Amino acid sequence: MTEMGRTTQRRVLDAVQRLRLWRPGDTVCLAVSGGVDSMVLMHLMHRTQAAHGAQLSVVSIDHGLRPESAREVDMVGATAAELNLPFHPVRLGIRSGPNLAERAREARRDALLARGTDWIATGHHQDDQAETVLFHLLRGSGMRGLMGMRAKCDPWVRPLLFEPKGALQQWAEDNGIGWSEDPSNPGSQRGTLREIMPRLDRVHGGASRALARSARLLAHEDAWVEALVADEWAVLFNDLGLDRAALASRHPALQLRLLRRLVASSRVRAEPLESVVSGALMQDGQLDLGGGLTLVCTGGRLRVEGR
Repeated sequence: MTEMGRTTQRRVLDAVQRLRLWRPGDTVCLAVSGGVDSMVLMHLMHRTQAAHGAQLSVVSIDHGLRPESAREVDMVGATAAELNLPFHPVRLGIRSGPNLAERAREARRDALLARGTDWIATGHHQDDQAETVLFHLLRGSGMRGLMGMRAKCDPWVRPLLFEPKGALQQWAEDNGIGWSEDPSNPGSQRGTLREIMPRLDRVHGGASRALARSARLLAHEDAWVEALVADEWAVLFNDLGLDRAALASRHPALQLRLLRRLVASSRVRAEPLESVVSGALMQDGQLDLGGGLTLVCTGGRLRVEGR
């Protein structure tokens, strides 16, 4: 890990350029919480700015949920000033209550999108990717979920996605970079997964690296399947909806993808769509999809109501 830490800067710059995460002159907002990952992101992007050519700015968000968070934002601001990077603190003031993590995530996402830059760069790394894949596996996700996070998904970019956390921390220590400790609740879903990963390493060494590799391979396969879906969509869909009989003649994997495209909502779980693949709605009728949406079959065409 010490050797990896020494070459982190070169690998990260190579990833930015090889994957074309942005073009020279694009505006890139760095989302920096003060943890080691995002602090390394800020320093690395600043040090390599002449090579990657982005116009950088820094945003740090205080959710208002912990007394320490205001100090962490101030620390990020002081570092951004030392690096001569434009800094934008955001104070959210989220109230405690049900679905707190989800509400905080959505508020953070909205605040970052409101910056209006070409790209938003986050400090997600290889270990985060492994945890994401494992979480989706436990939920019973298909290929789309198991491919985890992508390095580039407009407007989000993740320059550190292929770096193990240990290498990032080693680079921070070698370069005298300070950070705030990750405040993740050990009892949260993410905190529990972080406790599990070392145990998986004892079952099979390099578990995080292997899970992240699986995500990369699945991302390649997903791109290929999506090309097939686009071709089928052009044949099966028109203004009246999706051709039900023709849909039933396709492979189940394509049927599910086409139905997902028709529904176009993350609120709908897989079960009702799987029932359509199994033969539901072969005749005129309707099916409750949840989330306030209904799948309707009429005149041999499927359409979604309730948007």
